[in-house]
Amino acid sequence: MAIQFGLRVPTVGMPKDTANYARRVEDSGFDFMWMPDTPLLAGRWKDVYMHLGAAAAETSRIRLGPGVTNPLTRHPLTTASAIATLDDTSGGRADLAVGTGYSSAYIIGQKAASLADMRAAVALWRDIFSGSKAELGGLEISVEPAYPNLPIIVAATGPKMLAQAGRIADGVLIHVGAAPSTVAWALENLEAGMADAGRSREEVTRILVVTACIDDDRARAVDRMRPCAAGLCRHRHAEILFGRAGITTPVAPADYKEPYPDLGHAVDWEEAKRQTAYVPDEAVEASIALGPAEAVADRTNALCELDIDAIWWRDEGTWTRPDTLMEQLAACVLPKLANGRSPAR
Repeated sequence: MAIQFGLRVPTVGMPKDTANYARRVEDSGFDFMWMPDTPLLAGRWKDVYMHLGAAAAETSRIRLGPGVTNPLTRHPLTTASAIATLDDTSGGRADLAVGTGYSSAYIIGQKAASLADMRAAVALWRDIFSGSKAELGGLEISVEPAYPNLPIIVAATGPKMLAQAGRIADGVLIHVGAAPSTVAWALENLEAGMADAGRSREEVTRILVVTACIDDDRARAVDRMRPCAAGLCRHRHAEILFGRAGITTPVAPADYKEPYPDLGHAVDWEEAKRQTAYVPDEAVEASIALGPAEAVADRTNALCELDIDAIWWRDEGTWTRPDTLMEQLAACVLPKLANGRSPAR
């Protein structure tokens, strides 16, 4: 089976603008387009399902979904209703990708969802989509018709969430950076969870998050993507993520100041770059696919050799659409892959 490729597109602008952009993503040959679901991040991001519904009306092939939603800012039942409606609107092309909601949780004054929260949400969605009766508030509900083919994809970074995703999800969105050795570690944890549940390879789709910057000036690309690598430094398992790549985990200085609204979504990217100057070039190069198109293609080939099913590409942008990345991937990188996989047009 050929590797599939998707694109992360923020919920900026009007839904009609997203609809037109989704048509461009489809015409460029990508297989799926997911949009982040953090309501009113910095007062700018808008409702993801309004944008996805508009995209569904203007496309015919690509799969669509939140990338990612969470069980906190929307009750799982509300999410089930929204994603089922998107599946209806798109003719069966909806994906439900869900994570712990770190950036969404702090907006509403909560902590990210726990393993138990994620497990309960997935169980509820499984019951609802299967057409089984689910109990909520003392009442039984069931959806007609059922949505047995609507995939539930769990985002995971740490070993416990990776293993849990292997046990309960239809797919796992692996977010550990782009170092092949670190991705191999993530796959080991995923497979341990699959083994616990007696699941076969075909039962769990493996999707890798790859942050990328294609630029002939490698030094400029490293400088631009430094805050993205810094984001991994702050993860509770950063020592493993970087250690598996042979890198000492960078440590933020005492005078580090968090950009607004947070490092990963900084409104002022230049300020984010200044605040993350402590991250050495080697850490950026290990965790991000960057540099000339040939270098990014080489990294992609190495990742594709690790038995993954898809790559979800993203750039550093929060407040702009990934125009440059989309165009350069389609024209200069994907046609260079060893398996001959150029986006299907």
